[in-house]
Amino acid sequence: MKSKILSFGKAASLGLVIILLTNHLVHAQDRLFNAGWTFTAIEFASNEKVDSFRRLGVNWNDQFMIEQTNEQEEIQALDTAIEKQWSLLKGHNWQPVSLPHIAFPEPLVIVKPREGIAYYQKVFDVPATWKGQQLAIEFEGAMQVSQVWVNGKYMGRFTGGYLPFEMDITGLAKYGEKNTILVKVNNKANPVVPPGKPVAKLDFIYYSGIYRDVWLHIRRPLHITNSIAANQVAGGGVFVTYPAVSKESAMVDVQTHLENNGTLPQAFFIEQAILDKEGRSVATEKSTGYNLAAGAARHYVQQLTVTRPMLWHPDHPYLYHLRTRVLLGKEIFDEKITPIGIRSFEISAGRGLLINGEPFAITGTNRHQNYPYIGNAIADEASYRDAWLIKSAGMNAVRAAHYPPDPSFLDAADELGILIINCIPGWQYFNQNQVFEDNVMRDIRQMVRRDRNHPSILLWEVSLNETYPPAAFRCHQAAVARSEWRNEKNFFTSGDSYLTKACYDVPYDDWNGDPGARNNTTYPDNAFLIREYGDYEFGGGNSSTRQLRGAGEVGLLKQAWNLQWSHNKNRPIYPRALGDLNWAFFDGLAGCVAGIEGWGVADLFRIPKYSYYMYKSQQPLALNPLLPFASGPVVFIASNWTSQSDPSRIVVFSNCEEVALYLNGKLVAKQRPDAGPETGHSDYSPDGAGFDGGNANNLQHPPFTFHINRFEPGTLKAVGLAKGKPVKEYSVATPGSLAKIQLTAGTNGKPFQAGGDMIFVYAKLTDAKGQLLWDVYQPVTIRITGNARLLSPATVNAEAGIATFIVQSGKNKETITLQVATGNLKSPTFLLKAN
Repeated sequence: MKSKILSFGKAASLGLVIILLTNHLVHAQDRLFNAGWTFTAIEFASNEKVDSFRRLGVNWNDQFMIEQTNEQEEIQALDTAIEKQWSLLKGHNWQPVSLPHIAFPEPLVIVKPREGIAYYQKVFDVPATWKGQQLAIEFEGAMQVSQVWVNGKYMGRFTGGYLPFEMDITGLAKYGEKNTILVKVNNKANPVVPPGKPVAKLDFIYYSGIYRDVWLHIRRPLHITNSIAANQVAGGGVFVTYPAVSKESAMVDVQTHLENNGTLPQAFFIEQAILDKEGRSVATEKSTGYNLAAGAARHYVQQLTVTRPMLWHPDHPYLYHLRTRVLLGKEIFDEKITPIGIRSFEISAGRGLLINGEPFAITGTNRHQNYPYIGNAIADEASYRDAWLIKSAGMNAVRAAHYPPDPSFLDAADELGILIINCIPGWQYFNQNQVFEDNVMRDIRQMVRRDRNHPSILLWEVSLNETYPPAAFRCHQAAVARSEWRNEKNFFTSGDSYLTKACYDVPYDDWNGDPGARNNTTYPDNAFLIREYGDYEFGGGNSSTRQLRGAGEVGLLKQAWNLQWSHNKNRPIYPRALGDLNWAFFDGLAGCVAGIEGWGVADLFRIPKYSYYMYKSQQPLALNPLLPFASGPVVFIASNWTSQSDPSRIVVFSNCEEVALYLNGKLVAKQRPDAGPETGHSDYSPDGAGFDGGNANNLQHPPFTFHINRFEPGTLKAVGLAKGKPVKEYSVATPGSLAKIQLTAGTNGKPFQAGGDMIFVYAKLTDAKGQLLWDVYQPVTIRITGNARLLSPATVNAEAGIATFIVQSGKNKETITLQVATGNLKSPTFLLKAN
């Protein structure tokens, strides 16, 4: 007798623990299949000269490198014989790995992204007791053309790097014996596989390997299907919609797809139960008896009513769990748990976005999913920490640019209350070849089928980003997406307008280089969304928004000023403009540009810049007990307070009613927020414009700009006041000389976990009083003791006083000891617990 315990995020701490008892196999099991792989690779050689200083131009139109082509895939006869693969790999060393995994790790600064073929092999047991069950292996993401063999037999070729594929291995399994799977993955751009664009011309990087989770599914002959593998329009798996939602009651419509792979017909019941966070049932529905013939599959629809539901909303993201059971008499034959959020979306040009009937304005961002060194091969916990940091910045929406994100990021968005604009793979590339067009439509179908039950998804971006396909093709994209939904409510497509009307429900602004004048004239009757702002309009590829964290006070203020000025100009367009999404939250890496793109409000290592605090200061002053990290008072001084600082413009980001600024204990001034005039944009500089006390009247919380006569070394302290009483303070001091190293871990709402979690460890170089040394860039070396390993180099250069490492946990729960050194200076030992 085995016990499988499923817990669901915060719900576990509230007592929602569901125990599924199995005798050999009472119902389906989903087993993580990440451990025990071996790996080898063949990297493509290239003699092509690479310009290590290449950048995009300085003009608005320089960002567009759109390719329109009609190109077939250059594919020779497939080598499907397993013997051919082993002959290619003769003499190769295989190394043990766990998934997710990057086949070709990258340096911090990427000049030419690595490409090649990766091979993954795993030997696994199939117990004799599983005979008669259906066995399937599901890959959440492999970059980007995969071929698979099981026990030496060819299973097929699977294309696309951002969406899952599943293989039924039932007929090839050896029961009671060892089984072998071999996966060949080619990460080179393929012209008929979206995005399709060669990585050297791409404004992000594909990376490599089996970089998302892999699952082994064991299912009884009568089972709930997988929504991707079932390949049913608006069907497969469990599909939940909400035809009617109010504070008094909500109708929950559940469609369940069952398949009978057995040799006999089956008589059964389907029982649906909606469970609250304490595990209590708030609504149930048990069907009358059904019969399903051998070899048949069918959809079944049931409706449940929840009285006085707890509604999902970005400010109070309540999650229920739908428990779907297939019963043979009293026996649980199959069971699936689906997290759900009961909510309604309405969108119109006159009223904007309504969530559960209430107006809601979007303040959001764009996110690429990559980490330094390891690319997209990040742990689920790392995805959660990204979402937590975005929410903590006062943002309520994320555009998943430019591909569907890892499912764990959507899970985090559901839990934390972040609206998602979900995107198909694509960037400035359109191939008129029919295979490419078919694959675009396949991606749309698979994205909707995979993600349709996430309450966080507001818009389905079905356009190919910054591409100009014919209007008829765009309308076909929208029609395909709508065909995958079960009713007309709560489903909205979105996409680029480009001054050509197609069929999107929510078009984006007419993309132009005029900051502060966003509009959509192509769809005059539609609401629209400002999907990227704050970057390219301020200098193209040399945008003054693109500032690395080491750019210093002037550079970081330039970025914050650009973003504040634009965000302030965008807000009056609400409600027709649902809101705006800045570009972007994290710094980026791109195949078409050498070096790190400093557009983020946080850097590649998830360390915030000044602009992060500009956004965070827009959060509510009142504490929201459901989201304490994304609400409450904020005070931040955007200065390092050194002799290089401009004392005539000291900017404090705060959501308080007043701020008092002190220098060395003496009051400089007590002020209310800036309320100066609205003007045109001028680039921030020490002797120019920017943070002039104006251009913030449309913000929820304008900044506070103070004027000090002259620089005086010491401590600046800002005290935020509400109703005349201090509620928050922040200090920054003129740094001294290097004296200490402080180690911290970037837990960001999720404690470090055993079993392959990865976390940033920060070595902060400070003076004797603990003040960060902003101008220190020397090498720092880390030493680890315990069951963990480094995913970054052991020695890295500090940037602006912080050296960052990536540590990955081992299998066991234990405490890891860390210590760093620079020159003769060592840190105290730091204990990092893997829970």
